Amino acid sequence: MSEKPADTVCVQDLERLLEEGGAVTLIDARTPEEFAEGHVPGAINVPIPDLAEFARSRDNVPDSLIVTMCGSAGRGQKAAAILDAQGVSGVMVLEGGLKAWRDAGLPVA
Repeated sequence: MSEKPADTVCVQDLERLLEEGGAVTLIDARTPEEFAEGHVPGAINVPIPDLAEFARSRDNVPDSLIVTMCGSAGRGQKAAAILDAQGVSGVMVLEGGLKAWRDAGLPVA
């Protein structure tokens, strides 16, 4: 049984949503060390091994669009699948991850 890939959002659309003050929660699924080296401003770090527990604690899961990301896209897709398996809806993956964000010349925290 294969997982259906999560819907994606491009860097430009995510930037627009954030600029407009849209309700977006950014989840960076990389390791804490990778996250510390740079991340999209406002993102929270929830590594892959911690995602299921994070999602099970419904207080952690907002009623807004959730965008998962990683360095490129692989772990972002895996993160979205984990959240989906926990019954979390409204999850998208940042196309190209942090690399695409940086390549677009956008700020990194």
